[in-house]
Formats: sequence, structure tokens, C-alpha cells
Amino acid sequence: MGVVVLGEGLGLYRTIMRLHRTKLPVTMRSLGDTYVRREFRLHYEPDVKEAHREMFLREWHGYCQTISAQENVVGKELTSEQRGKLNNEQKKQLGNLEKEAKSLNN
Repeated sequence: MGVVVLGEGLGLYRTIMRLHRTKLPVTMRSLGDTYVRREFRLHYEPDVKEAHREMFLREWHGYCQTISAQENVVGKELTSEQRGKLNNEQKKQLGNLEKEAKSLNN
């Protein structure tokens, strides 16, 4: 099943996938594409509040700007303020993502 995204989100989703294709190494792209598909699928469920969806889109626009500006995509550390805003599940997901990314470099 594909990701069902409407409006502004569809263009953003396509932009992210295009940036992944052109900027990321194969191992990072595989992980990144899977993550993007999952996140967009979750945030385009009918029960997601519009305010959350707007924040979601704003953060992904920032992501696009960040990797577009990088010659070689190296990522970006979260600020302590950003880490403080994460709930326990998000912290766990971030830890799993970091572990998976590190295992790809070995």
C-alpha cells in the first residue's frame, strides 16, 4: 500500500524523496525513505489534528532546506531544546534510528 498524502504534503513528500535519491548514499536512502513513508502515513491519518499536521509539515520543510544546503549530507544534531520536546516513544524511536544508522556504517 502506498502513502496517501494530500495537498501541500504531497509536493513535500515528493521533494523529500527526490532529495534522498540525489543526495543520500544508498544505505542512508533506504533507511530515510522508509522513515519518511512511515511518518507521512502516520501524519495523514484522519484523526491527526491540523495543528500537528502543520508543525509536521514545517519541520519537514526545514529538513529539505537543511539537506539541500549540504554538499555532502552529514545530518544535524538535535538541540537540547528539541530533545527536551520529545516524548518517551519519540526518544526510543530516535535511539533505534541512531542504532540502525550506525550499524549501516559498519
